[in-house]
Amino acid sequence: MAKTSRKSTMWEFLQSLGKTFMLPVALLAFSGILLGVGSSLSSGAVKETLPFLDNTVLQLIFMWMTKIGLVAFIYLPVMFAVAIPLGLAREEKGVAAFAGFVGYAALNLSINFYLTVANVIGDAAAEKAYGVKSILGIQSIDTGILGAIIVGVIVAKLHIRFYIFKMPDALAFFGGARFVPIITALVLGLVGLVVPLVWPYFAAGINGVGTAISHAGPFGPMLFGTGERLLLPFGLHHILVALIRFTEAGGTMDVCGNTVSGALNIFYAELSCQTTTQFSGSATAFLSQGKMPAFLGGLPGAALAMYHCARPENRSKIKALLISGVVACVVGGITEPWNSCSCS
Repeated sequence: MAKTSRKSTMWEFLQSLGKTFMLPVALLAFSGILLGVGSSLSSGAVKETLPFLDNTVLQLIFMWMTKIGLVAFIYLPVMFAVAIPLGLAREEKGVAAFAGFVGYAALNLSINFYLTVANVIGDAAAEKAYGVKSILGIQSIDTGILGAIIVGVIVAKLHIRFYIFKMPDALAFFGGARFVPIITALVLGLVGLVVPLVWPYFAAGINGVGTAISHAGPFGPMLFGTGERLLLPFGLHHILVALIRFTEAGGTMDVCGNTVSGALNIFYAELSCQTTTQFSGSATAFLSQGKMPAFLGGLPGAALAMYHCARPENRSKIKALLISGVVACVVGGITEPWNSCSCS
């Protein structure tokens, strides 16, 4: 009985974890629209085809859209580290989000301490072996989305455990919600000392998944799509999607002199690169092309059917809900609103 309860609790936790991904993913979809529109309309080919767009004011607007569109891709790990404890917290959500940022910064500072003491920083070969990059201005190991998810989960657990923690009277000021970022900095600081020791094995495992999928040829996207559909009823598909879109499991490529990992990251990096002549098929194969008929026709058609099948007195009530769901689906490729529509 206890084993069944533990399995149920873990299942519920993984479902809740998948739902927390939607906050940064929603911003990602909007940022992608800005980046796509801005970079496309400011390209030389478009300006040659449509000369009226070669206007200083318009081009400045398009360049601004491109820059703003990069926000979700440059700071995506930070957003996951903040969004996960925010979504999992039941009380004091603002404190949980703040602690998520503190934990992510503490993790990278601690990793930097280890790499500095181990004389990795400054050694080009060693830095490449460890995958050292500048994270929030800190020379640290690029743990990507997976590292941010680990931070978010740890912070969420610490928040649940300590947000009502009482300190002795002499230290009462540091008790309660204020104690959460304090314990977060200490715990993630210790975790950061362990990451350089274990991360190469995590990275090897992720690369192994990516290699297996990429070597599967046309069956790679099929395996990914099948896994996503099988996990969808349980609400766990976001975990697989995040793994393919944002980590090495979705492939690694050099784009405009930068090493980019994750199918969606590669696509947007190529989109913002001025020298890109065509998109990489190995990356775009894991995106949403096969879903476009459902996004552009199937679900809007379902919305129209829902509207016509509703009682006449209820149509005005559901119209706004259905229209917002259609817009989110067609423009952003986000189908989650339809989960709530179908359930209700």
